Amino acid sequence: MTPGWHLTRLLATLAVAFALPRTLAAQLHGQHWDVTPEAVRATVGDPVTLVFRLRLDERDLLFDTVPKPAGSTPDWVRILSVEKLQRQPDRIFTGRARVAFYRPGRQAVPVFELPFMRSVKGLSRGTLSSDSASVEIVPLVTDPSSATLRDIKEPMKAPGPDPLEVLLGLSALAAAGWLAWRARRRGPAAESATPPIAASPPPERPEPYEIALDRLAAVEAERWGAQDVARHYEAVADALRDYLEAAEALPARERTTAELLWSLPPRLSAGPLRRQHESLFDEADLVKFARRRPDPASAAAFLGRARTLLAAWREAAAAEETVDALR
Repeated sequence: MTPGWHLTRLLATLAVAFALPRTLAAQLHGQHWDVTPEAVRATVGDPVTLVFRLRLDERDLLFDTVPKPAGSTPDWVRILSVEKLQRQPDRIFTGRARVAFYRPGRQAVPVFELPFMRSVKGLSRGTLSSDSASVEIVPLVTDPSSATLRDIKEPMKAPGPDPLEVLLGLSALAAAGWLAWRARRRGPAAESATPPIAASPPPERPEPYEIALDRLAAVEAERWGAQDVARHYEAVADALRDYLEAAEALPARERTTAELLWSLPPRLSAGPLRRQHESLFDEADLVKFARRRPDPASAAAFLGRARTLLAAWREAAAAEETVDALR
């Protein structure tokens, strides 16, 4: 080995020991993480495959081999899947990820990271970040006179009580007051001759599943699929999000599609359920963000798939409750 090689290694060790913190988010000497999109040009909403090629220093050891996004992704970027990195005979780790973009123009690929350690004094744990890359996203609407796509925030649930519940409460209060006034006028004798009126039990609150089914039936009755297809898709997706909020205690209205998929419990996101979820919400995102306008038949099929997914969610939750009860 040459003296220059020893000097380079000594400088790298000193930099790690004295200049770098214990938790590191960068690439050190001997590391390189390439991210290469298989296609440099894609249409809004189409999956883009990213190829990972990671080279580590001989002193490095990974704590995990599934890359995670470095921070939260924008609303118009959705991470569809991330594969586990596989180590090759030449010590190079390779893997893939699939990402979809819902805003046209040149878009930056999300940065991924992995935790690692290096057998150097002063660095017990660090974070390795991937290189940057970009993809050119082509809009579905090519009319030059059309307006530029804008960010569309998820609608927030309006606060306050349900007007129907308020009306029912006022009616019950008025009826109770009238009965009390009538009893006072009739006197004690009439009260003893007339059996007391048993108070009716309060009406049972409908289950989240029944509420979601009623909302989907209302959307179908409005026939928005033939008149206002964007409203049709948005109302169907909102009904599913509200079901998850009520039945699973998830802030589904406050999360993007990608964040919602990552936060679902395993019983609602495994196997076929995950594929149904991705297919349904991908189509809703294309209508909402990319201005895709399906025909009435496709809109009706979309609502039917939403009912199927809703029933599958409910069955999965009931099956897990049964298993827990038997234990």
